[in-house]
Amino acid sequence: MAEDMVATLTKRAQVTYAGGSAAFTMLERLILLYVPFYFLPPREYNLPNLVPEETFLGLVTILGAALALGRIFDAAADPVVATMSDNLRLGLGRRKPFLLLSALPLAAFTVLNFNPPYPGQEHLINGIWLALMMSLFYIAFTAYVNPYLSLLSELGHTDATRINLSTLVALFGLAGMVLITVIFPEVVSRLQEAGISLRASYRFAVAGAAVPSLVLLLLAGLSFKESEHCRPVNSGRLGLKKSLLQVLEVRPFRRFVLGEIFMQFSMNLVTLGMLYYTVVIFRQEQRFMTVLAALVFGSALVAFPFINAAAKKRGKIRILTLSALVLAFCSMAIFLLSFNMTGVFFYLGVGLFALAGIPTAAFSILINPTIAEIARSQAVKTGGRREASFFGARAVPLKITIAIAGGVFGFLVSTFGRDIANPLGVQLTLFLVSLSSIGAVLAFWGYPEKEVQEALQEEERLFGSRDSGQQ
Repeated sequence: MAEDMVATLTKRAQVTYAGGSAAFTMLERLILLYVPFYFLPPREYNLPNLVPEETFLGLVTILGAALALGRIFDAAADPVVATMSDNLRLGLGRRKPFLLLSALPLAAFTVLNFNPPYPGQEHLINGIWLALMMSLFYIAFTAYVNPYLSLLSELGHTDATRINLSTLVALFGLAGMVLITVIFPEVVSRLQEAGISLRASYRFAVAGAAVPSLVLLLLAGLSFKESEHCRPVNSGRLGLKKSLLQVLEVRPFRRFVLGEIFMQFSMNLVTLGMLYYTVVIFRQEQRFMTVLAALVFGSALVAFPFINAAAKKRGKIRILTLSALVLAFCSMAIFLLSFNMTGVFFYLGVGLFALAGIPTAAFSILINPTIAEIARSQAVKTGGRREASFFGARAVPLKITIAIAGGVFGFLVSTFGRDIANPLGVQLTLFLVSLSSIGAVLAFWGYPEKEVQEALQEEERLFGSRDSGQQ
């Protein structure tokens, strides 16, 4: 039937679409990597804190609360955005309007996070500002990323296509990480050498990164036409509650999300701690983070083609499980070495840190297509097209977990130490990374990948020969 025919994205369009991943990755990494350091720097930098570092109720810090609040708003917005996107019926489609309308707020709120009302002194108002800007940032982030990721299911009409498209998205995401973790610190350092203060250098550099990010976000939203590249939507609209309940009834989805929760907790702790690991664990200047990041991203880049091929041959879950084991081993080893990170142990620690590029590549490539294929398999079984709702339902527990990770990180570094003289708080984050990665291994172990693939193979038999516009 003509209505079953869809065009495949050209390679140029796939690259343009994937470029959006570089943009929102850059913006989010600016928040995750540099906001804690910007507001609560190590004492070695002789800069005033911008927020008080007292602990309230024995657990909560202002920095931790702001990080957690942003993620809570992120989690709350995800199912709402997902339901709205799944139910939208406009000429532009269900996803494109969200991408085009949320791009500017996403870039703007990134910049505003680094511009508190009292930029040179400790003040409670700065903490309130940070909590507000973090919340607005993550609402805009969700409005863009949820529809964007749901398109992996709709634009990828075969398992190989989904993995290839997700590999491109992951590759551009990696490029965004490189720019923010390798190039960005160098830009900040150059601005300082020109006589600009550290915090002013951060503000200029963040604004400079936000502009090209905005362009990439808009181009990604213009790279496809849902009427041509996605199967038509024949299912009816559902309310928020019913849509979420339908998604949560899917057993493979529940099992996979449990594993991702553990893994994302680990990865978020590593991201928050990168600059602290550089200064406190490896006892180097902040520029050394460029070396660590380059090693991680270099090994990830080398691993990309092997993970792509292995996932197609051996299955995505097996590769994800092995990658979680690698991260558990590396983080525990660095934790143990951190008590005497000198001489040969220093170089061993750097080498182990580089190995973290393997799980970075695996989770960048394989998480989203696994969610996408679960959503698509359910569409085959039930006829309901709720792709965004799967990503939205997954985001609720996931982002609450990430919020907890932010709170835990803030608590550990504020309570147990975040400088060379008292490094225990930073060291303990590595210990938790290892424990959580082991939890991911156990959760992925029972995922029913064969059940999902059988439904997708049935779809390929039914529609594979009808699709048009191949590259």
